[in-house]
Amino acid sequence: MTPRQRVLAALRREQPDQVPWIENDIEEEIQVALMDGRTDFTPGELCRTLGMDGFGYHFPSGQKATDGQSIQTTGTTGKEAWYAPTRITFDFVPPWIAEMGTDAKTGRTYVKHGLLTDRDALKYFDQFLPDPDHPGRYDKVAEWLAKYREDFAVFARIRLGSASTFESMGLDVFSIQMYEDPDLVKEVHRRFSEWSARVVQHLNKMDFDFIWANDDHADTKAPWINMEMWEEFFKPYQMMVANEIKKPWIFHSDGNLFPILDGLVQLGMSGIHPVQPSAMDINQLKAKYGNRVCIVGNIDLDYTLPRGTEAEVEAEVRDRLEKVGKGGGYMISSANSITDYCKVENVRAMARTIRKYGKYA
Repeated sequence: MTPRQRVLAALRREQPDQVPWIENDIEEEIQVALMDGRTDFTPGELCRTLGMDGFGYHFPSGQKATDGQSIQTTGTTGKEAWYAPTRITFDFVPPWIAEMGTDAKTGRTYVKHGLLTDRDALKYFDQFLPDPDHPGRYDKVAEWLAKYREDFAVFARIRLGSASTFESMGLDVFSIQMYEDPDLVKEVHRRFSEWSARVVQHLNKMDFDFIWANDDHADTKAPWINMEMWEEFFKPYQMMVANEIKKPWIFHSDGNLFPILDGLVQLGMSGIHPVQPSAMDINQLKAKYGNRVCIVGNIDLDYTLPRGTEAEVEAEVRDRLEKVGKGGGYMISSANSITDYCKVENVRAMARTIRKYGKYA
């Protein structure tokens, strides 16, 4: 099977020739280290080096944006969106409408506080959200896919609208307004979801093999909302986006989703990621939901990949391959993405173990 065939078979909950390996992302510093310092490699070269089966859409690092391709910001005021205004976004997600900060040590941006705190702030949608139908957001995509797709499974990243709502209101304001002004929360979520739904309409026409929807809902103990709240404040708007997706798709949320998972699977996703080991029992998930969704992920990012030994990595990866991979419907992955704090030698150990033990008999 080709890598693409392997991934699509797993997303159909079938058993391919071997367990596919897919990552939400691999941070650039780690990519370069894995390629022995090279910076001129293609996504396919990285996948072949590791034995991975696919990758997400990225513009080349640092390429300057042109009209319509960059996220609009008001950078002079400090009220910046998630991505730098002079660079092309790495996918098709809306910006946080928030005031951002930059960590002095790491250079990473973070949300200081959301801007959508009241009805008057809805004006920021016109200021911050770019036109989802602007041809400049898509006119280079077909060229990129034709150049890099090869036989790999390539995905586009989106959001369903929930994470954008959390971050742009601020979780504290979001929680309060669900009681004091529930219609405001619904309006914010509706606008983000409508934007994503329009983006998906364009992605459906392109040669992406599947969609990856990133929308965190929980921490390690529990979701941030209960099932009743999810049904009222989330489901109608997430469904707006889900109903537009005409390709297989993966839903991503860190944390413990079990209390709301019966609701989430109603969205019709093909797979669920990342099954954070400190939050969810992957064997329980496979037993209860494995006939409805492909399970993706579960290689620990708290200890194993960043701090564990190569032997510990091999043991954990082999366990998932043999137990969760049994019968198909599983794609191995880190429990989020390969971050810059992972040991390079541990990522290589993961690759060796998948090659050695990942084939179905």
